[in-house]
Amino acid sequence: MNIMFDSGDYFVRIKNKGGHLKITIWNNSGDKLLSDFLGPDPAAQFWTTVESLTDAQVVEDLKGRIHP
Repeated sequence: MNIMFDSGDYFVRIKNKGGHLKITIWNNSGDKLLSDFLGPDPAAQFWTTVESLTDAQVVEDLKGRIHP
Protein backbone atom coordinates (compact mmCIF):
# COMPACT_ATOMS: atom_id res chain seq x y z
CA MET A 1 0.00 0.00 0.00
CA ASN A 2 1.41 3.34 -1.07
CA ILE A 3 -1.15 6.13 -0.89
CA MET A 4 -0.80 9.91 -1.03
CA PHE A 5 -3.77 12.21 -0.40
CA ASP A 6 -4.80 15.69 0.67
CA SER A 7 -6.82 16.23 3.82
CA GLY A 8 -7.78 19.86 4.30
CA ASP A 9 -4.56 21.86 4.69
CA TYR A 10 -2.42 18.71 5.04
CA PHE A 11 -0.80 16.17 2.74
CA VAL A 12 -0.55 12.56 3.93
CA ARG A 13 1.46 9.60 2.66
CA ILE A 14 0.90 6.01 3.77
CA LYS A 15 3.79 3.82 2.65
CA ASN A 16 4.35 0.11 3.13
CA LYS A 17 7.93 -0.20 4.29
CA GLY A 18 9.11 -3.69 5.14
CA GLY A 19 5.59 -4.87 5.93
CA HIS A 20 4.87 -1.91 8.23
CA LEU A 21 2.88 1.20 7.42
CA LYS A 22 4.81 4.45 7.66
CA ILE A 23 2.70 7.59 7.99
CA THR A 24 4.14 10.94 6.92
CA ILE A 25 2.22 14.20 7.18
CA TRP A 26 3.16 17.63 5.79
CA ASN A 27 1.40 20.96 6.20
CA ASN A 28 0.43 23.18 3.24
CA SER A 29 3.81 24.98 3.52
CA GLY A 30 5.68 21.71 2.93
CA ASP A 31 6.89 21.32 6.53
CA LYS A 32 7.03 17.70 7.69
CA LEU A 33 4.92 17.39 10.85
CA LEU A 34 5.07 13.64 11.47
CA SER A 35 6.89 10.60 10.15
CA ASP A 36 6.20 7.46 12.15
CA PHE A 37 5.38 3.78 11.78
CA LEU A 38 1.86 2.62 12.54
CA GLY A 39 1.78 -0.50 14.71
CA PRO A 40 -0.67 -3.37 14.22
CA ASP A 41 -2.90 -1.93 16.96
CA PRO A 42 -2.19 1.82 17.13
CA ALA A 43 -2.43 3.28 20.58
CA ALA A 44 -4.74 6.19 21.27
CA GLN A 45 -1.58 8.23 21.85
CA PHE A 46 -0.67 7.94 18.14
CA TRP A 47 -4.06 9.31 17.06
CA THR A 48 -3.92 12.03 19.72
CA THR A 49 -0.51 13.10 18.40
CA VAL A 50 -1.76 13.19 14.81
CA GLU A 51 -4.79 15.26 15.83
CA SER A 52 -2.71 17.66 17.92
CA LEU A 53 -0.37 18.29 14.95
CA THR A 54 -3.17 18.51 12.38
CA ASP A 55 -6.93 18.27 12.99
CA ALA A 56 -9.71 15.72 13.52
CA GLN A 57 -10.40 15.49 9.77
CA VAL A 58 -6.89 14.18 9.08
CA VAL A 59 -7.36 11.46 11.71
CA GLU A 60 -10.72 10.48 10.22
CA ASP A 61 -9.36 10.44 6.66
CA LEU A 62 -6.28 8.46 7.69
CA LYS A 63 -8.29 5.86 9.58
CA GLY A 64 -10.62 5.56 6.58
CA ARG A 65 -7.69 4.83 4.26
CA ILE A 66 -6.08 2.32 6.60
CA HIS A 67 -9.29 0.48 7.55
CA PRO A 68 -11.70 0.95 4.62
